[in-house]
Parts: sequence; C-alpha cells; structure tokens
Amino acid sequence: MAVLVRALLKEAIHRSVHTMNSHYRRRKPRPAHKSGPKPAEGKAGATASEAKSPPAKRNNRTQRGRGRSGAPVAKSRWFYDVRQYAILTDADNNILILQLPKEYDAAAANTWTLPGGKLEPSDEPGEGLLREITEETGLPATLLGPCGVARWTNRNSKKLGIFYRASIAGSKPALKLSNEHQRAIWVSLSEITDFPFHRPEMVEVIKKIST
Repeated sequence: MAVLVRALLKEAIHRSVHTMNSHYRRRKPRPAHKSGPKPAEGKAGATASEAKSPPAKRNNRTQRGRGRSGAPVAKSRWFYDVRQYAILTDADNNILILQLPKEYDAAAANTWTLPGGKLEPSDEPGEGLLREITEETGLPATLLGPCGVARWTNRNSKKLGIFYRASIAGSKPALKLSNEHQRAIWVSLSEITDFPFHRPEMVEVIKKIST
C-alpha cells in the first residue's frame, strides 16, 4: 500500500507539471518587427499576396478550445487536489467521525467526515495528516500506515484521497474539537452506515479495511 500511495502522489505531481508546461507552450512569443520597404499594394490597398490568394478557410478542428463542430470545448483539469484522512480508532476499535458545520455548503452541511484535510505543498505524506488530527481534535494519534485510496470530483477539481489507519490510547478519549466541525463522536464499525458522509467513498474505504 505504501508503494501505491507514493505512485499516486507521483502521478498527481506529474499531472500538475504537465498542465503548467502545456500552458506555457501555448504562449508563443510575438514576432520581431522587421524593417524594410513595404510590399507592393494591389487594388483597394491590399498587398500583392493578399490580392492573389483567396481567404483561408477556418478549420474548426485546429482551433484551440473548439471541437470539430466548432462548439466550445470545456478545459480539462489534469491535476489532483490531494487529501489525507485518518481512520482513527481507540482501544475498543471505535472510529472517530466529525460533523461538518451547518454553515457549510448546502450539499455538505451537517454531513460527516474523517479527521484530515488537504496536503499542503510543504507537507510530507503522513506528517501533514498528524498535524490535521492535532488541530482538529487535539489528540496525539499514531499513524499505522496507508490503507486505501479514492478519487472523486468536487466542483471544478479532481480529488485524490489517501487514507491512513491511526490509533489512540484509551477508550473514547475526550478531545478538543476545533471550530472546523460542530460535533465529534466515536462509533463502531457497524454504525458507520447510519451516518450520512460528505463523501460516500470514505465509507467504502472503511468497509474494505474492516472485512
């Protein structure tokens, strides 16, 4: 699984670099101004070459941002927004889940999620997740290793979720909840499906590691 996680992170970075390189390749430098005599003009002020040559036909297939029919084509996003989440269990194998605030967007308000969040550019895999757990719950968790991955699309970006198994000493230890969430509870594996998760993919990953 660790090898799979490294491969997916490498893929996400490669796609991001590919997007930036493609953007700069499309930016062509302006041609330098050439001095010298102007070309001879034909009738109605047109140049000699323009007077002899018919107007070029538009080729919709070569237009940037256009399909074969000439209709605009949506730009694709080639990079992943990498997220890390912890399946954090206590001594009795209960899992910690967090409820998103009611002020969240309409689709996610009051739904449930796992501790974790976005992998920042300066974060090392795993270390950034431990920071997120501490900020969100105040718990000194221990990472046991990666256990699953999932992909989904949210709004205008592609998400790559990397899931880790983590543990904490004691049974349902008290925590200090941050203002990012409105509630935190410990639930058993059999109770996970009773809660509406913001991302159903999280539930699928939890089910796989519990079997």
